[in-house]
Amino acid sequence: MVRPPSSSYPAGPKRWSAWGLGGLVAMAFVGSGATALRSVTTYALLEVAVPKIAAARALSQRPVLTAQALTPELRHRGYNECNPYDFVGLGPYAPYRKLRVGRIAIPQKGGHTKDFGYDVLVHFHGQTAMRMTLAQVARGVAFVGIDLGIASGPYSDAFSSPEAWPALKRSIESALKAQSGDPRAHIRHIALTAWSAGYGAVNEILKHDKAGIDAVVLLDGLHAAWDPTHTSHTTGNDVTAGPIAPTLEFAKMALKGEKIFVFSHSEVDPVTYPSTRLTADMLMRELGLKRHPVANSRSDKFGLYGTVDTRGVHIWSYHGGDKPAHCTHLTHIDRAVRDILEPAWHTPAMDRNVPPTPAPKLGPAPAPSSQGEPEARNCASEPAAKSG
Repeated sequence: MVRPPSSSYPAGPKRWSAWGLGGLVAMAFVGSGATALRSVTTYALLEVAVPKIAAARALSQRPVLTAQALTPELRHRGYNECNPYDFVGLGPYAPYRKLRVGRIAIPQKGGHTKDFGYDVLVHFHGQTAMRMTLAQVARGVAFVGIDLGIASGPYSDAFSSPEAWPALKRSIESALKAQSGDPRAHIRHIALTAWSAGYGAVNEILKHDKAGIDAVVLLDGLHAAWDPTHTSHTTGNDVTAGPIAPTLEFAKMALKGEKIFVFSHSEVDPVTYPSTRLTADMLMRELGLKRHPVANSRSDKFGLYGTVDTRGVHIWSYHGGDKPAHCTHLTHIDRAVRDILEPAWHTPAMDRNVPPTPAPKLGPAPAPSSQGEPEARNCASEPAAKSG
């Protein structure tokens, strides 16, 4: 499903830089008239800038993919925010391949550079619901899905060892080589994404490899700690980074334009530990940023009411303090990937005209193995899941 491009979605740092040179040259051309054209330097700049302007214009005019929304009929049949309908299955992606832990979906055709570089998302928690949105809107990223439990502990434990993340990356590249049939296949960019409890894995990986991660996307999942010197637990000033210090440091790198950091939060209050809202307030305090209000946000009970979009930092505030509100954040992977990551990375397009792959019925995710690197294998033998 497509809609016209919207300027309301911020582009990543690299996309802005692509506009920068062209915009400056165009302003110089308009402001200085024919005299400027006598300069050899100006001719050279225009020769470089014109293709950039054309490429940027073509990018802005390309139809934007959107995920289909639940209809009243589907809701009547029992589908809802926490039980989403599967509109496309795996769509343009090949059947899942099993990894050392989790599974990877790779575009059937395209989605890589000439030297077989792939942009990859590694998503923790709620992988099936996330996939139902991503498969409809992605331009060409490959994605990994990992589910390990219902609390952050199992995710933290699985990646507490410094060797766990490099082993998973090797497994991912093995799968990319197997799917593409080309030994040059490799990870070009990589993002860690998580919903809810999955942030535990992201925070652990950032302890060991902040430099190797290009982007982090946290969907209503990041919980700091109460400041032990405060007796009140009501505002972001009562919260300290504590155990999520690695994530805060990554956000600081994003504020410098070195990384991309996306964090969405709801109004759900877990009471016994800081909410994602209070954690977001703490992050903004530490980063020196302020939330900007969104007009008419009350028209949607789960609507966006505040934003921070500064350099590589994007913090999005949404209404809703119940379970459905929490579940809706899985769908915000569309805005993060389609409007932030892929434009910033210039992700190569995959072919969406290939025969669609139905979604498999997934069993439990395989546990991490301590014995070497298993061969990546195709999950095509898994039976297709019904979407009706």
